[in-house]
Amino acid sequence: MSATLDQLRRYLGGLTVHLRNFGATVAEPALDRYDSGEVGFEFEAHLPGPDSPKPALLRIGEVWAPSGDRFERREYLYDLIEYPLNRRRALHGHDPEAFARRFGVLVHEHCEEILDRPACEHYFGYPVANGYEALARLLATWGQPGALGCAELRCMG
Repeated sequence: MSATLDQLRRYLGGLTVHLRNFGATVAEPALDRYDSGEVGFEFEAHLPGPDSPKPALLRIGEVWAPSGDRFERREYLYDLIEYPLNRRRALHGHDPEAFARRFGVLVHEHCEEILDRPACEHYFGYPVANGYEALARLLATWGQPGALGCAELRCMG
C-alpha cells in the first residue's frame, strides 16, 4: 500500500469518519512524523453499547515509511477489545523481520475468548489491504453473541 502524505491525511480522516458513522467516540487523530522519517498514527475509538465494565474499544495504528515521494505502509495494529463481552480480537502486522525469522510469516492475529487469557499468543493471519478492511473484519464480530472462533484459528505459538 503506497500513498502521498496528503492521501495519508485523507485516509486517516476517512477512517475517523467511518468509525463515527458506527457511533464511535473518536478524538481527532493526527498523522505524526517520527525521527526515522516515517509517519504514522495511533488512536482509540470507544464503541457504543454497554459500558459495563467499560465500553468496547478499538485501538488503531499504522506506520508508513518513506519511499521516494510517497510512503509505504510498514506496520499496522487493529485491536477490538470488547470489555462488555470480556474478549479480544486483533489483526497485527509489525516486526516483520522477527516474525518472518521465527514463524515464516509477516502478519499475525490475536484472539482471546476470555480477555487476557489467550489459548495461544499468536495465530497465523491474513494481511489486511487497508484500515477499512481491518475494521470490517473486526466490527463484524463486535457485540455478537457466542464465541469469536479462536479455536478454528491456527496457532503459531
